[in-house]
Parts: sequence; C-alpha cells; structure tokens
Amino acid sequence: MAKQYLVLDIGGTFIKYALMDGEGQFIEQGKVLADTSCEEAMLASLGVLAAKMSEHEYEGVAISMPGRIDTAAGIAHTGGAFTWVHDYPAAEKYGAVFGKPCTIANDGKCAASAENWIGALSDVNSGVVLVLGTGIGGGIVINNEVWMGASGGAGELSAFITDHEGVKNGLGWGNIGIMWASHISAGSITGKYGALKGIEKADGIILFDAYEAGDPIARDVLKTFGEEAAAGIASLQSVLDVERYAIGGGISARPETTQIVKDAVDALFDPYVDFLPYGKPEIVTCKFGNEANLIGALAFHLQARK
Repeated sequence: MAKQYLVLDIGGTFIKYALMDGEGQFIEQGKVLADTSCEEAMLASLGVLAAKMSEHEYEGVAISMPGRIDTAAGIAHTGGAFTWVHDYPAAEKYGAVFGKPCTIANDGKCAASAENWIGALSDVNSGVVLVLGTGIGGGIVINNEVWMGASGGAGELSAFITDHEGVKNGLGWGNIGIMWASHISAGSITGKYGALKGIEKADGIILFDAYEAGDPIARDVLKTFGEEAAAGIASLQSVLDVERYAIGGGISARPETTQIVKDAVDALFDPYVDFLPYGKPEIVTCKFGNEANLIGALAFHLQARK
C-alpha cells in the first residue's frame, strides 16, 4: 500500500482534514468543529480528530495554520486569530497528540506551496501566489521553493504598503487603509461595491453578477481593482522579477478576475516593456481552491521528511 499522510488545515471554526498519498491525491477528507480559543481547547479538538482517524495508518501529520511560522523548527511565533500562540512549539505539541512526526506551515505559504508543487507555478522557477480573501494570502516562490524570509514572514502581502503619504502623515500600521489588502482583497472590493450600492452584505457573487450585467458601478469598482492590483504587481516585480503571478481565492473562480488583472498589467507594462529594467510577468489563475492549503501542507511535510 502506498504511504498515506494525515493533512490538516486549522481554521477558526473548523479543522479540515484529509488522508492523502505522496502524490497529493485525496483518499478521504472532511472537517470537524474545533475550539481554538486556547491551547487546552486546541489540543482537545485535535485529540477528537486523532481518535476519529485512529483506524487509519498514516506516516505523519502535515498542518496548515495561520501565523508567522518557522516550519523548519516547528515553532509558531504567532497564530493569527489564535492570539494565545506565542513562540509555541506547535509541531511538537500537535505531533504528540497523534503520535506521529508533524510539520506546520503558514496557511498562505501552503497555498503557494501547492501551486509550486503541482499547480499553476509548477512549470516555472519563480512566481507569486495572490489569494484574494478577507485579506491577501499566498506567498513567493523563488528557485522552486517557497521563500520563508528571515523571520518566517515573507509574502505577507496584505501588509504591503501602498499609501506612502499615509505613513508619512502618521497613520501607522493600525490603519489598514495604507495597505494593499484595502485595495484588492475580495473583502475590500465587495465592501466598496456594497457601500456604493447601499447593499449591507455584498459578496463576490453579487459584484460579479452585476459586472456581467453591465452595472457601471460594478465595472468601475473592478476596473479600479485591476489597476491597484497591477500597480502592486509592478512594485513587487521591481524587487522580485518573477515569471508568473497566480490569482486565487474564492473570486478567482470567476474568470473575469484574472482577466481584469491581466488586462491592467498589460496596460501598465506594454507601453514601457522595452525600457523596463525587469520583465513583464504572466498572469494566470491558481489551479487549486479550497484544497490548496491541504495540498501545500503535505508538500512541506514531504520536503521535511526527505
């Protein structure tokens, strides 16, 4: 029998789980409710899952979770919404629950890892994954490896500063408006559309259906989204000079999303492409959606166990 691995994607309400083989194929998957409010509750939730999966044979446990993660050391320096996490030996603690070798990795970097391994970046040496959700998830791939950074925080593109004047005027890190996430995240653009239309809870379906129907406000919101995405990509490109950007997140299921970004990148780059000191990147859609974190967590685990 081929080796199997238990892979987890720990969120605020649910833990998604899957049994997978070493090629990234799903054998079984599901989700369980989780209490992540403190260490004891988290370990108890994992214990319930360990008992549920006790009849299966698996080689190790691969975990995707939020926060600034040192994957090599197995330390979660922060935990995102899990505010009790601080320099926490998560791989050791969680592995003890299952009695198996365990690896942990940041959820955004897991999405990048999935696309790098067998997804939209698998045939290039360098690229960036932009997962457009409440903020901007994803990560940076350099020489076919997810770039972790000196402290494990590389690729946290929600915090990419786009309003230098705002910083100069003392708005500081507490003001999300100075960051890229306030311009191109799914939460941002649907919120802008809702505010302009008087819709309390606008979502991607409402926005893109209106865009398809020719609503001028929806078209203006998404035109601005494309321009802001292209401007950020151009800034990143001046530092990274990667081959490809892959657009993910729930709104990437609509082909218009990637096309809008691609058109804006073309408009920004094409008039100057012969003079730019860096290359124009390709813009594509991510291959994986909600399963990306699971696939990428497994990729990190397999690398660590070589």
